[in-house]
Amino acid sequence: MQKVMEVIGGLAIFIFGMKMMSDGLHHVAGEKMRSILRAFSANRFVAIASGAAVTCVVQSSSATTVMVVGFINAGLLNLAQGIGLMFGAHVGTTITAQLVAFKISWIIMPAIILGLLLSFIPRQRIARWSETVLGFGFLFLGMETMGSTLKALAKNSDAISEAFTRFQCAPDSNGMLLSFAVIGAILVGMIATMIIQSSSASTGIIIALGASGLLNVYTAVALVLGCNIGTTVTAQLAAMTANRVAKQAALANTLSMFFGAVLMYVSFMIPIGDKPAFFALLGKLGGEIPRQIANAHTVFNVLNTLILLPFIPLLAKLCEKIIPVKNSKVKYQKLEPHLLDTPPIALAQTASSLRQMLKKAWKMIDCSLKIYIDNDEKNQAVVKQLEKREADIDERQKDITEYLSQLMRRDLTQKEAEQIPMLLHCTNDVERIGDHTELIRDITEKLNNDNIRFSPEAEEEFKRLHSLLSDLADSSIELLEKNTSACHEKATQLQEQLFAMLDRSEAEHISRINNGDCRPQVGILYLELLEEIRKISRHLENINDRAGMFYEKLPNAVK
Repeated sequence: MQKVMEVIGGLAIFIFGMKMMSDGLHHVAGEKMRSILRAFSANRFVAIASGAAVTCVVQSSSATTVMVVGFINAGLLNLAQGIGLMFGAHVGTTITAQLVAFKISWIIMPAIILGLLLSFIPRQRIARWSETVLGFGFLFLGMETMGSTLKALAKNSDAISEAFTRFQCAPDSNGMLLSFAVIGAILVGMIATMIIQSSSASTGIIIALGASGLLNVYTAVALVLGCNIGTTVTAQLAAMTANRVAKQAALANTLSMFFGAVLMYVSFMIPIGDKPAFFALLGKLGGEIPRQIANAHTVFNVLNTLILLPFIPLLAKLCEKIIPVKNSKVKYQKLEPHLLDTPPIALAQTASSLRQMLKKAWKMIDCSLKIYIDNDEKNQAVVKQLEKREADIDERQKDITEYLSQLMRRDLTQKEAEQIPMLLHCTNDVERIGDHTELIRDITEKLNNDNIRFSPEAEEEFKRLHSLLSDLADSSIELLEKNTSACHEKATQLQEQLFAMLDRSEAEHISRINNGDCRPQVGILYLELLEEIRKISRHLENINDRAGMFYEKLPNAVK
């Protein structure tokens, strides 16, 4: 019983170390994710290379495929790009198995000591590396504990050795591997990985069992095939609440692993000498059983990717047939929950959602201002929807606020944490811009209903102010998309012109009222309009200033 507890304890330390190392690497590389994402759009070859690179960094194909589902659901990737990225993820994840197959027990204690020492350094980036190094040490400590205990069990317990022997796979006299035990082992590997939700962890356990002598290479490889199919369940779970394109990508991920397992099983039927073809290849590569298992994992994923690479468009079409898009327009979710695990991208998506919210808020203001002078049929159609549009703005504010509050619960860098209050303030400014719609509409509709007109001078001023405010709003929207010095300078100039014109118009209009050139009841309505324009301008000024601050902290934005 004690030995069994040691095995389970070693497994727990191994999985804990893998998670710690993966989390540390994910945080260290978080800001790099967006620049890598830019490369995804090039072609399927670049997508596969990018997927492999990202997964080598974060040490988890599940994390990468979930991230891909989030990208597709947010409209950042198309289906073919997502499939290529997932293929690359399966290649990249094989590095973990290659690592654990090394006999480097001497590095365990130095890694744990170094990781602990680094944790005392207050700098956050160093702390991330501390997590990574500690995780690396714990991973090998768990592997060493599990492996040594399993070896002792295999040596001293005939019952355990016999139990494993009953389920072993072995080729027949013709060199073919066709027994039902192979299919059983594939199913066991698949189910175990579905439960653990990590093919790297499952493969590590298989390597430990192989190293102890409890599993032969034939059984181990069959289990590894099952692990590769089972790991796709994570993407399937992530896609359950996503749009249908993301569901298609998750299906393509599962189908690719299933097709690969079928092809591999076919290779088991082709003898080369006294071994199936695939195992003959493993023999050529050499190494003891742990290395052969790791090599099998790598070779399977590399060969599967190379074979399916030309068929990515065909696989995409097949998935589109199986899960068709019901509506002609796919609904993308900018504030995608799975992107919260990659804060830099989540923040960029929030900025993108804020930009869309500002566009809609400005359209409402523009419509309300046009009611007085240019109230055509197109504008009237928008007027009828103003109440609904205002509710939509309020809902968008609620969604962004909730999304950012969820992001605040994540483990953020100082720069990432500083961006959230600025984005929240900008969101509140946009919502207040939308609130001014009703006040402006009441004024302009009163003017039209009572057949009240401004003086020719006031009307001309009103048109120029409306035009300047429109230019400032467009400039703010552009600034939220690309924070260049030219955009910021343009916005600043427009702000200065608009505030100067508002001051001048207000003074001149008060003078017209005092001189009797304008009736007081009309003058008051005009001054109220000027004040509404001034308030909207101040909100836009706040957005422009804060956009400059949070874009300084964001890496190159994802569009």
